[in-house]
Amino acid sequence: MRVVLAFASLAALGACQTLPAVVVTGGDTFDVRYDPAVQSEAQVDARANEHCGTVAATFVSAATRYDGFAYRTYRCAGR
Repeated sequence: MRVVLAFASLAALGACQTLPAVVVTGGDTFDVRYDPAVQSEAQVDARANEHCGTVAATFVSAATRYDGFAYRTYRCAGR
């Protein structure tokens, strides 16, 4: 029983990731996952810029995926 509760707790923690969240995809781009009913594109853009640090994030594309969240793909300028 304790093992089941431990796994359930870990799964719940993983599901509670704060949005918008950076999803590293490899290569020179990354995605920011967000809930469009809760976060604005401006908030997502700000999170992307935060991820890039001292350089600006450049928007590449947008999509809604199988998990129901919206994703915006970015590239850090100059990288």
